[in-house]
Amino acid sequence: MNQSKISVRYAKALFGLVKETKSYDNVRKDIELLLQCIGELPELQFVIQSPVIKVGEKIRLFNESFRDSFDALTFTFINLVLEHRREEHLAGMCRYFLDLLKSDQGIRSAELVTAVAPDEKLREHIIRLVSKKYDCKIELHEKVDQTIVGGFILRVDDQQIDASISSKLNRIKTELINSQS
Repeated sequence: MNQSKISVRYAKALFGLVKETKSYDNVRKDIELLLQCIGELPELQFVIQSPVIKVGEKIRLFNESFRDSFDALTFTFINLVLEHRREEHLAGMCRYFLDLLKSDQGIRSAELVTAVAPDEKLREHIIRLVSKKYDCKIELHEKVDQTIVGGFILRVDDQQIDASISSKLNRIKTELINSQS
């Protein structure tokens, strides 16, 4: 079974249980935290990837680390993943679960890249405009990239609006070079 099928099956199973028990918020927070920990903690990555550490030891380590802060459903899910030795797919399961949850709740992710961090008023305005255009709730992720000089780049799914100064300068440069030829 390939990696993506494993991640999808486990994520769908967890999502089904979350819908059944209506524990959306608690499990979502747990899964977001778990995904963040997997991405940022080399020690946790080592435990997950190590073929030498026995299943019982991994369960004990996860128990000590997350038992008090995670919902019982989340913790049961993690134990199931560990018992079936699917821990190397845990990050993929978390990402796919969050995608399922967002899709079910009508939420789309958008990324806003600016040269300086936008103020709260501008952020709210952008969220309203994008929500209206796509007729959904928007989860806005912001990124500051000073190389765009000014303006913004907005990405929603596979669409991108590039209104950055750097891209406009590059277009002008290309036009000038092409006109000299």
